[in-house]
Amino acid sequence: MARRTQRTNPPEDVTDHRFLQFPQTLNDATRARYVANLSLLLTKEIDIAPSFDWELATRTGLAALIQEFLQYTHSDASGVDLFVCQGWARLFRIQEPVYREFLLEFYATVSYDPRKAPDDRTTFAFRLGGVSRECSVIELATRVGIYTADETRSVHFPTFLADCLMERPYDYNENSFWAEITGAVYTPSTARGRMIRSTTYRMLHRFISMTLTHHRNSERVPSTDFPIISVADA
Repeated sequence: MARRTQRTNPPEDVTDHRFLQFPQTLNDATRARYVANLSLLLTKEIDIAPSFDWELATRTGLAALIQEFLQYTHSDASGVDLFVCQGWARLFRIQEPVYREFLLEFYATVSYDPRKAPDDRTTFAFRLGGVSRECSVIELATRVGIYTADETRSVHFPTFLADCLMERPYDYNENSFWAEITGAVYTPSTARGRMIRSTTYRMLHRFISMTLTHHRNSERVPSTDFPIISVADA
């Protein structure tokens, strides 16, 4: 894993930054929630996850092994390909600079309404750059680079989203899945990534643990990692 760039010499006390001085014009309850969330975030370490070295992966042949897991082809009932999703691959290629003030502001203020449609522009509400903002799931995914604007305009994009896995499959069983990829019984305290037999699955777990679930360099495999690996394999 390669280290992502961070801005050097951050402010000694980021709470003095104007983006984190939530205006008094906000609703009292809303402002109190933002302040409480920020206070909690300030007690936690916000580490910058390393990025993946794709050049090394290409030279060693690992990139080709995992490519099929990072690309999903949406087909109709007859098997005709309609839409190719590159979202996973793009997600793990993001290597933008990270600014602590923006992270704190976003995470302290963001809210999400799962009852709303993916294209509802009020699904996400947050503050960024000192401004209150709203956007849809699709807009957020497009702005961070997971989808392109052209892809979201495809006539097949809505059906692709509708078919996406939004929760664990009804037949999902973490013990069975662990046995399938390791041949061992799952014990949370001793489960480690090196026990995974397939090189591809080990790479997928490293992707997930260093980004989405953010275990840093830990080899442990909590059960919360399983659904993401199984979805990538779907």
